[in-house]
Amino acid sequence: IFFSFAAVTPSIQGPVSEGSRLLLICSLTHPRGHEHFQWKHLDSAPTNSKLAVTTSRNLEGHRSQTGPTLEISRVSQKDAGTWECSVYG
Repeated sequence: IFFSFAAVTPSIQGPVSEGSRLLLICSLTHPRGHEHFQWKHLDSAPTNSKLAVTTSRNLEGHRSQTGPTLEISRVSQKDAGTWECSVYG
């Protein structure tokens, strides 16, 4: 069994202004080179609904790239909350 831990790092430290470009980078402690990444936005609504974004898809207001980086080209209020990176493979 092989374990690797993931950490998400934002490209902007501290408060992020609306309209800014933000990158979220998912880093692994022991990358193997063939991982698949999935992003989930746990928004701040009381229902705590989940929105899944895979690295091979485009989503309104977000452009995800091949690899562990999620790009939010223009941050808006709907992006507030917790972003989670899951790694498979």
